[in-house]
Amino acid sequence: MKTAHKIRMNPTPEQVEYLKRACGTRRFIYNWGREQWEKQYHAYKLEQETTPEEQRVLKPPNALALKQQFHAIREAAYPWTYDVTKCVVEGAFADLGKAYSNFFAGRAAYPQYKKKGKSHESFYLANDKFTIGSHWIAIPGLGRFILDQRKQQSDRGKLRRKLGTVNLAEKLRFVTQGNASVPTKKRTRRKHVLCDEVKILGATVSCEAGHWYVSIQVEVTRERPPTPEPVVGVDVGVKQAAVVSDGRRLENQKPLARHLGKLGKLQRTLSKKQKAKDPETGKTTFSKNYQKQRLKVARKYQQIAAIRRDVQHKFTTEIARTCGAIGIEDLNILGMMANRKLSRAVADAAMGQLLQFLKIKVAASGGNLFMASRWFPSTKRCSGCGHVKKRMPLKHRTYYCLVCGLVIDRDLNAALNLEQFARDMLRHLLA
Repeated sequence: MKTAHKIRMNPTPEQVEYLKRACGTRRFIYNWGREQWEKQYHAYKLEQETTPEEQRVLKPPNALALKQQFHAIREAAYPWTYDVTKCVVEGAFADLGKAYSNFFAGRAAYPQYKKKGKSHESFYLANDKFTIGSHWIAIPGLGRFILDQRKQQSDRGKLRRKLGTVNLAEKLRFVTQGNASVPTKKRTRRKHVLCDEVKILGATVSCEAGHWYVSIQVEVTRERPPTPEPVVGVDVGVKQAAVVSDGRRLENQKPLARHLGKLGKLQRTLSKKQKAKDPETGKTTFSKNYQKQRLKVARKYQQIAAIRRDVQHKFTTEIARTCGAIGIEDLNILGMMANRKLSRAVADAAMGQLLQFLKIKVAASGGNLFMASRWFPSTKRCSGCGHVKKRMPLKHRTYYCLVCGLVIDRDLNAALNLEQFARDMLRHLLA
């Protein structure tokens, strides 16, 4: 199984300069590759339309050819890109090729240029270029970069730790059986995931709201846990974040609604900070106070997302460990977001993220997940007799069956219908 562990980093100010340099280099190379892709693709299309087939020489652009073209001019045109590890260049062109592949496959929108301050700052590290230990990670090129900077400043300073080693907030949770030391703290021992084999595939260093993280991708081999017996249905919504057919419920924490007042105050303060746009270049210059306030807004958004994610992780972990087959419903999230009266509440509930967590964890625990079509009448159908109503508006929170007289909560009725759907699918699967 392939998975990842995201760990917070605690870099020194000198190390932060290198990480920022690497992220900026990756962004520049990605934008350079996208610009060249556009030029070469337009030249290729023009040749296809105006030149006979036997005289055509141009080929459609691809990430590998662009990388070779960049390396041919790199030393002369962009020597400063050698200040960071070569993994930055490799990862930028890999991301560019993946972005166009996803667009042509219909999985994503057309690739856009990455803008400083707006795009997600990150860069990739190959598995053979970094070393991870107990609460530290060695990033290639970091020590040499810091020494060069110190030579320019004529100030060596004190070496309290290895320059190329960045402190981590926790250990890698995936450990090999037999080689793992037993932690003394119960909380740390609970986090460990014992595996037969652990293979590190790579890592991604990123910055979120001024905090640095490293996501380590691993491939683990472990004994498949026994499949639990219970079969349940899970209905997700806005009023109740999730309702399980066995009676368990996840209350909607509404983190955005609870923090909206503080968030609005921070954003109003941000709007009053100074910024100026150069009429000639079109670039906007922000004051230092603007940058500080923008960081406060970003960290408030990060806090809101962390509250939501923590609750959903705990709930989905419990469901995946205790249930063998789960029925869920495919939802038209974009259609729900189109309703301007419900869009904020739908976004705050993060139903798509909850279902995604459930898919991943059920697969890892050895269970079966069955997804009903978005046209499946889970809400309109009576869980007792199977009668389907024509309409079931949102204001009706209780289901009244006109045939058998069943009176039941609307969300619980939908969960019971999804449980029956899961049982039917499981019966067909085992037949």
